[in-house]
Amino acid sequence: MSTPLSAISLLLAVLAGAPALAQPVSTDWDTEGVRHLELTADNAGQVYEVGISPHHSTSLVFNAPLLRGGVAVEDERLVAVAVNEARGMVMLLPSDVQLDRPLWLTVRFADGEVPESVTFRLVARPTRAEQEVRVDRRPRSAGSFQQEARQERERAERCEAQLARTQMEPRCHESLTDLFDAGLVKEGKTLLVRNLKKDITQHPGDALLVRSAYSYRAEAVARVAVELKMNNTGTQPWTVGEVAELVSKEGARLPVLRVWSREPIPPGKLGRIVVEAEATQAQSRGTFLLALTEADGPRAVTVRGVVFP
Repeated sequence: MSTPLSAISLLLAVLAGAPALAQPVSTDWDTEGVRHLELTADNAGQVYEVGISPHHSTSLVFNAPLLRGGVAVEDERLVAVAVNEARGMVMLLPSDVQLDRPLWLTVRFADGEVPESVTFRLVARPTRAEQEVRVDRRPRSAGSFQQEARQERERAERCEAQLARTQMEPRCHESLTDLFDAGLVKEGKTLLVRNLKKDITQHPGDALLVRSAYSYRAEAVARVAVELKMNNTGTQPWTVGEVAELVSKEGARLPVLRVWSREPIPPGKLGRIVVEAEATQAQSRGTFLLALTEADGPRAVTVRGVVFP
């Protein structure tokens, strides 16, 4: 059943001219007084229940202007709606048709800040309607949300990078018993070391030049490693890539498990790079070529003459 045009006109006249009267804060579903709601960015998704009743008007008063055309009720045949967008006022007048289910009312704000809208659930009560509901909206600009999201994203990226460095960093063994605990030494199988400085060669034009070099073998776990102390002779910092190759003269490749450096090597400074691979004693016999790549860059370094103990 449609609401008569005279009723709608009366509602519009009331909204346009009636002053907003301050009344005491009341409890929920108070049919005599005013109910106050606080709308913030944190509770923006909450749905608020409002009691309505046939032939009894209910006013919604906001402290912000409303978007033109931004007030929508689920079925205007059942609830007539009059809106004054500039004053932030909505008046509801249900028809005499008995509502058998709640209706949804959405109100959108005109300033584009967050929260952008609020949703009400209109519940019919035969003889009980709320006269006025005041909504105190405390907005937050979309720009502040974007800044917060950007800061959280940067923080997450820093945490991920730190975690990656931690996972790549070899465990620091402070005593001989730590080697046993890590499984590197057991039942007479030891950690063997070889000084490679006299064995290795490289191209003199490489951006990283080896100043000292050692190779290691952990017999108990079939692992080998190469430790290089390298001088960055270039003009840009060097960040070692995650990909490296250990290739024998016969073309056999050892499975590289990890490439580690504590931090990028600045120009003119020394830095340490460790490459760990999986290999038994038989697989790691002979002389190997070690190829290192630059992370996100075109440069590469080749070290020849790598021999394991």
